[in-house]
Amino acid sequence: MRILSFDISTSPGVAVLEFKKGAPKMIAVDHIETKSIHTDAQRFIYVQSFVTAFVHENGVYDEIIREKFIRGGSKRSTQLVFGAWASVDRALATYGYEIPDENEIVASTVKRLIAGKGNAEKDEVAEGVIRILGADSRKHFFTERGRLLDDRADAAAIGLAWAMKNGLLKEGE
Repeated sequence: MRILSFDISTSPGVAVLEFKKGAPKMIAVDHIETKSIHTDAQRFIYVQSFVTAFVHENGVYDEIIREKFIRGGSKRSTQLVFGAWASVDRALATYGYEIPDENEIVASTVKRLIAGKGNAEKDEVAEGVIRILGADSRKHFFTERGRLLDDRADAAAIGLAWAMKNGLLKEGE
């Protein structure tokens, strides 16, 4: 089974995970950063273009997962996330995909399943992802200088947590 998972924001992360006999393998992971100096429309087009290219380059998917989001800390942050969601949805629709409601997973569940506690910090989630995927995966989530690429780690965590929740991967593996 191949899972495409998203950490959706105006600087989204995306991961492709494959599960064979319960063993997860990361096929691809990436992210982009948009800048507030650009208009919302420019940022959303960039997100849509990034996702369109990523989906095109990385194949066919059995499930597509995203973190469940209801609202942000402010009206503005909510608008930005939902604008990015619409951009991702348009890119996916280009290839006939959509994300059903049952393929959304709440952040506290992701943190609990991947890092062991529902209020885990970003670095704890990244370390949980690395524990599950193996030490070789560290290079995908940290720069050479040690900066955490949290959008990438979060995207992988979302896919792994959904897989655990749905019996494709056992907790603690």
